[in-house]
Amino acid sequence: MGLSSTTADQATEWSFTQRSLHALLYGYTRFYQGGHWEPSSIPTTGPAILACNHVSVLDPLFLVASNCRMISFLVAREYYDNAWTRRLLEQTYSIPVRRDRRDVGALLQARRLLEDGRVLGIFPEGGINRGQTQKGLAWLVRESAAPVVPAHISGARQGRSDLATWLHRQRPLLRYGVPLHFHRDADAAEVLGATMSAITTLA
Repeated sequence: MGLSSTTADQATEWSFTQRSLHALLYGYTRFYQGGHWEPSSIPTTGPAILACNHVSVLDPLFLVASNCRMISFLVAREYYDNAWTRRLLEQTYSIPVRRDRRDVGALLQARRLLEDGRVLGIFPEGGINRGQTQKGLAWLVRESAAPVVPAHISGARQGRSDLATWLHRQRPLLRYGVPLHFHRDADAAEVLGATMSAITTLA
């Protein structure tokens, strides 16, 4: 999925639909959910990998609402099976990924997105409240040399269903850390260890 030079990145470039969606998410996360967040530390230009812990389906909504750059996520493919969520994800140029195996195609699309100077959102745990860190993050860091921006969400949890989670008011808090810069030769253990440590420190 190579993005063209005209694909929206900064808020000033967003389409009417994208601006409307962002305003809707901002209102929902700030006023309905009562969420709070610190100023984002994502660079104003250039590629970046936004790495956050994953506690509920609300997480990407808070990350989008708290930023004025387009964030494209690696998203479980099953969310694209729903027409409503698929339309929303397409507005952020997100990338469907299979979780039952290593999805090389999705990783290649993510690398191209970073090569185009975009922001990629990723949940290193690979799923909500999972304990095993995925190595795709380290591969993307080595391939793109993009900085990793750690973020941490607390005060939210996944309910019995996605709908129940969206309806339940939880007052989450989102914090951003200092961007991490890795050498292209850094091994996976170093990248993953430093990233997860930075995320945990924000708790």
